[in-house]
Amino acid sequence: MTREVIIGLDYSHGNILTLESSSFADFTQFLFTSGYKIGKIESGFNSIPELRKYRTIILSTPKNTNLEPTEIENLTKYVKGGGNLLITSSSGGDYGNNTNLNDLTRTFGFEFIPDEINDSVNFVHLQKRPLITNFKPHVITEQLQKIVFSSSCTTQVLEFLEDEKNVKVDGILISGLNSWHKLYNGEDWIEEDSPKVPLLVAIEYYAGKVVGFGNISIFSSLAREYGFNALDNNILIANILSWLTGTLESEGKPVTIELNLDLFYWVEKIIKEEKWEGISDLINVSLKYFKDNYLEIIEEIKKIRKEKLEKGKAYEKARVDADKEISEEKILEKIPIIERKKEDLVDIITALEEVSGEHFEMSIDLDKEEELIDATSSLSYTNEDIIEFEKVFPKKAVWHGNATVAFKEWLEKKQEK
Repeated sequence: MTREVIIGLDYSHGNILTLESSSFADFTQFLFTSGYKIGKIESGFNSIPELRKYRTIILSTPKNTNLEPTEIENLTKYVKGGGNLLITSSSGGDYGNNTNLNDLTRTFGFEFIPDEINDSVNFVHLQKRPLITNFKPHVITEQLQKIVFSSSCTTQVLEFLEDEKNVKVDGILISGLNSWHKLYNGEDWIEEDSPKVPLLVAIEYYAGKVVGFGNISIFSSLAREYGFNALDNNILIANILSWLTGTLESEGKPVTIELNLDLFYWVEKIIKEEKWEGISDLINVSLKYFKDNYLEIIEEIKKIRKEKLEKGKAYEKARVDADKEISEEKILEKIPIIERKKEDLVDIITALEEVSGEHFEMSIDLDKEEELIDATSSLSYTNEDIIEFEKVFPKKAVWHGNATVAFKEWLEKKQEK
């Protein structure tokens, strides 16, 4: 680190984290070897000029004491004017620690929940030491693979913010799918599932920044399986302090992208006409709008795609039905019109009885001679005439419902006789 950064550590509200405690020796060593200059705040947060001496203030789990309303007001003004604040709680939140941190944190858009997070699948030795691997993109989560949060309460991002234009709250560490918590509901401690809830929030509040999480044991040197040196815990703390003190910023990174040719020409045109600085600025503004309105945009895209898909399915069904109808007509045209004989109908009925196991009664008299009339002449004939003709001549007597020429001649001769 090329310059000293002054961090103010609160000593006026019974905070658990102190530089003198051997329980936090590794964290203390990290502060000094990283070049941070540390100051103790022992007279409370009663003077804004005094607070502004510090680039970042750490408020680490007050116990059995409350912040005064004037202190909350001063800390809010300190952050709003460009100061930075790290606020930590622990198991049970304000209820478990007998304090009122939420009176301060609600100003910044979040609060600590009176609970203790557990994980039934991914944990270190005890379920109250869950492994966290779900990180949202942020400078604080860079290089993180896996961390352990021991005896930690969860956080909740408030739905309503007083000034959304100047306040941005991100939950960037998220509990796993198998998480559950012990929650104090005002009367008793209950257990219930608590998957995918925020464990750490990063806030941009006007000109300042705030980070809040409910895990004081992450600073501990007492146990390597869950403390400061466990997994990537020390990287997380280093990233948090670097972001708050301004030594780690979200700087631009060069990215190579392939633009659609039409979009490229449109971008060039807009840059010239509207006098943008360059294509990067236009893309960044576009992506920022997309990020801020992501859910609404995605829902609209899904809606449009669904409508197109339904129209496509309807068109395809109509086309298939039309093709099917044409095919059926072509098939029907190729089927010759034949006269069923008595033997054929009897065979069909017999086969149906064998398949269905039912008995079918004849509704017509197949032995009764039916007189047929040719549609193209006045000649009349019977099925017996057809059988007799086709026995003698190797030709069809009837074709497509009409008597053939040969059959007509044969009938005329027969009738003359």
